[in-house]
Parts: sequence; C-alpha cells; structure tokens
Amino acid sequence: MPKVSVIIPSYNRAHLIADTIQSVLAQTFRDYEIIVIDDGSTDNTRDVVSAFPVRYVRQDNRGVSSALNKGIEIARGEYITFLGSDDVLLETAFEKGTQILNSHSEVGFSFGQAYLMDERGHIFGLIKSSFLRRSSIVDGKEIIREMLTTYTVPIVTTMVRRRCLDTIGGFDETMKMAEDRAFHVSIAKLYPVAYIAEPLIKYRVHSGSISAAPRLEEMEKYNSIVLERIFNDKELGPLFRGQRCNAYFELYYRLAGHAYSCGMMNTARSYLFRSIRAHPRSGFRGLGGPCMSLFAKTWLPLPFLDSYHRGKQYIRIIVNRKLRSVES
Repeated sequence: MPKVSVIIPSYNRAHLIADTIQSVLAQTFRDYEIIVIDDGSTDNTRDVVSAFPVRYVRQDNRGVSSALNKGIEIARGEYITFLGSDDVLLETAFEKGTQILNSHSEVGFSFGQAYLMDERGHIFGLIKSSFLRRSSIVDGKEIIREMLTTYTVPIVTTMVRRRCLDTIGGFDETMKMAEDRAFHVSIAKLYPVAYIAEPLIKYRVHSGSISAAPRLEEMEKYNSIVLERIFNDKELGPLFRGQRCNAYFELYYRLAGHAYSCGMMNTARSYLFRSIRAHPRSGFRGLGGPCMSLFAKTWLPLPFLDSYHRGKQYIRIIVNRKLRSVES
C-alpha cells in the first residue's frame, strides 16, 4: 500500500497536466500513487495521461468536489494530498509533508506556502500564513481564526490523514466554490494543524483558472456559507462571534479586488461600500491606505490600468529573478 495518494482532478487541462504529473514523479519521497480523476474532459486528457504511471478514472462532469471525493474513495494511501492539474510541485513537497505527519500523530493535516505562477511559468507572488513565521504545530482553531479574514491555506499544499477524512466525510459537494475552505474548517475544528513555512508548490494563476473567473455572486454566496457555519457552530460560534463584522469586511474587500481585476469597476465600488458598512472601523481605518487606493483606481481608464498592471508584473518578475540568482 502506498504511503501517499495524490489526487489530481482535471477538466480540459491536457496541455498542462503532463507538467503536473512530471512534478509528482520528480519527488524526493517515492512511496506514492497518482490518481487522476478526469471530470468529463472533452480534450485529449486521456491520451496524455496514458503515458504516465497513474490510476486514471473518468466521470461525467460533476465539479471539483465530486472529483476529489471520487479520488478519496479509491485512494489507498495513509496520507492524501490534492494537486491542481495546472500546478507544479516543488521536489521536496511530499518529503516535508510526510515528515511532519510521521512525527506528530495528533496532527490532522499539514499545509505550506505556495508560489504564485503566471501562464508563462513566471513566479510573481507567495501565499503564506498571515501570522505564523516559522514551521509550527498549532491548534486547528487558530487556523480557523486566520481563515475568517484571510485564506492562506492552499488546498494544493495540504496533506491530510486518511482517518481524518473518514471522520469528516470528504468534500461538501453542495459547495460549488469555497469547498476547500469548508473542508479545512471541518478538519481544523477537530485536530491540530501543521504549518510548513516553505514553498511547496507553484500555483498557476491564469485566465482559465476558476479563481480568476468573475463569478462574484457565487464567491460571495459560498464564502458566506462557510462563515455562517463557523458563527452558528455551537463550539466555534462563541469563540469567533466577535469577529463577524471584520470577517465580512474582509470578504467584501476581497470581492472588490476580484471585481476590479476583472474590469468591473462599478461592482468593485459597490463591494467596497459594503465592506465599510460591514465594519466601519476597519473601513475608515483603511481609507488612507488600501481601501482608498482601490477606490481611486476604480475610476481610472481601463487601458491605463492594463498598462499599469503589465508594468507591475514585469517588475515583479525581474525582481524575483534577481533574488533567485543571488540566492543561488
């Protein structure tokens, strides 16, 4: 039986999934199985995947949660990890995850940092914990506290014990978005969590990503469901009820940012106003900084903003290249 099962749900990613599988095959930790769940692709995903030593399962298109649950159902590993079909693991990702789970039997899941990568493979950012500065074992409720206002627990860096998955029942298939956030809350409520203060993956952000699509109403709906589950929970509610206003401030502010990035300026301003109404203290405290800056940019012409963002991304790429060259 393999120690680790890596589940890769995929939908029409034949042009990218080979790089993803290669990054698994390049892992320093070797005791794993690869499971690809083809969620009704209409491209040549089957042909591409057939060239690799993987377990391939095809199903009708039912969404990410269904594909992940199918993978969990057939997985044989003691530990299970999840990988996007357009992402690329760093070679020690499995080694880091298994080490910490082997050493701390009380931990429900581990997670780490993630590089943000554009369509051309250029790294332009880093997802990391907003409060943990080094690798740590923490009470899962502290991770939930963090997830109320930020979401810095990338599912693609998560390695979870199979017995914990059996306890919570996998992913909620009624959630069309934010299913990973709901998943993490369910486990973190019950178990300690391990944070690995190192990048484990290159997470691709591009025009085909679900996270980049302007599905703002769905984002609001399903993230609100996660928040309300926390605030209405008999155990979690009393702990976090005082953070409700700030949690909704941060949700609406993030939605404003998504709307702005999609060129939906009126919608962005609407979400900014909603964020201030949700928590005036946070809103007005931010008027001299991020809130005011975003509000001002929603009035700028789109061609100017396109040039601004391209220039900003180019500078980030150059800076990152220079930093990597210095480190090497």
